[in-house]
Amino acid sequence: MPKLTLCFKGRFIGLHNLSASAVTIGRAPDAGIHIDSLAVAERHALLTLEQEQCHVSPIDNHEVRVNRRPVNEPTLLCHGDIIQIGKHELIFADDTTGLNPALTQNLRSIGQPQDRPDKDTLDQLISSIDTLPSGTIQIQSGRHLGKIIPLQRGLTRLGFTGNECAVIAHRDDGYYISHLEGDNPPQVNNQSIGDSSVRLQEGDEILLGGIRMRFHDRIEQSAAI
Repeated sequence: MPKLTLCFKGRFIGLHNLSASAVTIGRAPDAGIHIDSLAVAERHALLTLEQEQCHVSPIDNHEVRVNRRPVNEPTLLCHGDIIQIGKHELIFADDTTGLNPALTQNLRSIGQPQDRPDKDTLDQLISSIDTLPSGTIQIQSGRHLGKIIPLQRGLTRLGFTGNECAVIAHRDDGYYISHLEGDNPPQVNNQSIGDSSVRLQEGDEILLGGIRMRFHDRIEQSAAI
């Protein structure tokens, strides 16, 4: 089930499961996702879910941004995308991200009580386990030099509230970094990512808030540095 994490200036406000086909975001008390702020209209944005896809669109031309870019029509959300409404942020997460199709199918089949998985199904399931998130961030400067941060969650936040912050999202095809908070977006290999979500490659160098980090897609590679 897709989820939205509501934050205000980097502070966690609440988690919302998206189970209905249409969900309204706004200040109205009966809004599906209620945001108590005068910067938010009573009916500000609409989320629609259809065939496992989620779109966000503005209502009555109210300002809605996805990854800091204004949207004027229904926009498909991907795991890790950040919706900005007023001064609030909603981070979209897809529960199935990080499981390859074979693993997801096997888990569903094993979940059926009338089915007893055969040896081939179990072997395929076991061989798929190493496709789960296994990336790391290794600190390259500052007082935490050498520290390794495992990227084993769907979303991993880098930085501190009120300072430069970024989020790394694990999607089906890899890890993506996006700017979350602060005036200066992170740099990847000395290039600012701006408002984009950038896919990380093995060995990429990240600069965030004056701290240098290095991305590794497997923990063994960071441990060997």
